[in-house]
Amino acid sequence: MRDLHQRFLKMHGKPYGVYKSLQGQYFGFGDFTLKWTHIQGDPHAQSSRIMLTAKMLSLGFPEDLFDNQEKEIALADFLLRQFTENAENISIVKARSQIMQRNSLYIKNGTVHILASVNLPGENRRIEGDKASELLIGTLSDWVTTVMYWNNLPKEKCKAHMECLANRNFLLSQLSEKNLAAFVPNGAILPRASGTSEMPLQNAVPFVSPPELLVNLNLPNGQSIAGMGVPKGITIIAGGGFHGKSTFLHALEEAVYPHIPDDGREFIVIDKSATPVKTEEGRVVNGTNISQLVRELPLKGSTENFTTKNASGATSQAANLLEALELGARTVLIDEDASAVNFLIRDLRMRELIGSNREPLIPLTDRIREFAEHGINFIIVVGACGDYLGLADTVIAFTEYKAECLTEKAKNIATARLPLQSPQTNAPLQYPLTPRAFSTKILQPGLQPGSSVEKTVKIRAVAGQLSIGKLKSDLRKFPTFCHQELQRGIAEILHNFIKEGNDGNLRDLELLCKELPENETTDLALPRVMELGAAFLRVTS
Repeated sequence: MRDLHQRFLKMHGKPYGVYKSLQGQYFGFGDFTLKWTHIQGDPHAQSSRIMLTAKMLSLGFPEDLFDNQEKEIALADFLLRQFTENAENISIVKARSQIMQRNSLYIKNGTVHILASVNLPGENRRIEGDKASELLIGTLSDWVTTVMYWNNLPKEKCKAHMECLANRNFLLSQLSEKNLAAFVPNGAILPRASGTSEMPLQNAVPFVSPPELLVNLNLPNGQSIAGMGVPKGITIIAGGGFHGKSTFLHALEEAVYPHIPDDGREFIVIDKSATPVKTEEGRVVNGTNISQLVRELPLKGSTENFTTKNASGATSQAANLLEALELGARTVLIDEDASAVNFLIRDLRMRELIGSNREPLIPLTDRIREFAEHGINFIIVVGACGDYLGLADTVIAFTEYKAECLTEKAKNIATARLPLQSPQTNAPLQYPLTPRAFSTKILQPGLQPGSSVEKTVKIRAVAGQLSIGKLKSDLRKFPTFCHQELQRGIAEILHNFIKEGNDGNLRDLELLCKELPENETTDLALPRVMELGAAFLRVTS
């Protein structure tokens, strides 16, 4: 620390740009090493960035707290959350309710890495070296010491946080053997405090499984946890408006990522490939084969290589479904309220009026059993599309947030009505889908500065709109896009992937979701292949 103190005192009063001499420099910082990874250009520019590293053992952490990847992720997530109050002019990214791999604070090979922002002090574009020294030597040192030493931490809370992730992953591992697509434990709190909050709703009705769907899953300590098992196949979630069915579906959507203790949803688990499929009117589609759900289009020809810059509601949802399956999704989540009606159904009257030979759209009702026979699970929220009752394997209804199993009643209702569909006139479903081949070389010309004033390729991720130089990907309507660091992680991975000029097929993208790229200036989180693939398939130049 002494070297850094002396360095700041020598800079005092010099032009602010002299701070740039710190770029890439390493300094001893007690048990840590401090590296300057970015230096701001002036006092009002984007904050400077530092990377602090230290051996976990030197900070007093027992080795058995970080001796495998699951523990590394859980412990790092816990430590990041201990920086609950950012110090003045020093900050670190705020973790949300998901437990994720992030570069803001991660542990690897026994070493912790912390990426923080620092506003270097200056007045009238002159360095205030004394204040800079106090900021780093005093404030930063105290800020880190409070959180990053084992003896200063709430040990039982830390162990409970790590146990939560271990329990969740153990529950997830049992879905396949139980023939389940998802599991929701008794006592789970599904509603959130508001539409913009991740906090559980106070005084919410705890979830309770219907007796017919009650299952018990084991925990690592030998105990068990009871809850509702959602069987594989086609599951319909019904109920009146505002009674909890969409809240239930949203909880399943969120469960693809682990959640922190006391979130209320921490032990909800679902097939890790689960993907919401919604309408996305206006989206870009790049060469997707949607012919399984959309026949030849009038005046536009074949839909086997469908490309458009402005998809309709139904064609966008068809593309979203088939792209998800192409990327490896085995469970699909659909909400009637977020769907195109003509994607979901076409009743007998409209079939008779128009005729299949004049209707290019093949509604999901005509295909869903075929998809299910190939091992694809559907969990669909319906309020008006009763045609699905006769197609379902399981029907769950919500009344005032209370679930009941109405499978037998639904089947009786369905068989008592007129046939739901006209005789099958569609060609058989072609499945499994062959992941398309691609070459990123055709995108490389877009890896150039986005304007004449920029000298390098800028990577940006703002509110779901990604840009990599002149390449764009619009994910504003993509449903599982949870936060800014995830967007930035996707943009960074895509930049590296396109820059390397790789050839391959869509399933190869999963290899890119094993580890975050090295980046010491931007906060990143590791995406699933479903989010990464969605961004890649929407890239335009």
